[in-house]
Amino acid sequence: MAFRLHLVHAQVDAGFERFAQEKFSRLERFFPGEPDINLIIKKEKFQFVIEAKIQSRRSKTFMKTSSNNLNAGLEDLINKLKNHLSKLHDRKHNKKNRTGKIFFSSISMGEPNQEEQT
Repeated sequence: MAFRLHLVHAQVDAGFERFAQEKFSRLERFFPGEPDINLIIKKEKFQFVIEAKIQSRRSKTFMKTSSNNLNAGLEDLINKLKNHLSKLHDRKHNKKNRTGKIFFSSISMGEPNQEEQT
């Protein structure tokens, strides 16, 4: 996993960077190869805007959130990404499991009409 942290008008310590890298390492299971993760943290007036760009060999994912608290914003971003990636993962695997066969249609087997009998 290639993890890059870009800061715009914000300062964080090394502990936060390790914390963020640990959180993003849990998302590796959703990617077939080595994901390339860019985390961008911007300070705009009284809020932090946190953006994540994740690129693997088959897909690109972008997610953005804003929060007053940097740690809470990162947790929110990770939860959003986890939900989004799990939905994509489920869709992909459901398409593989489809057989494409049409089974019996719902035909009512009632009594024949009088016109059909004569």
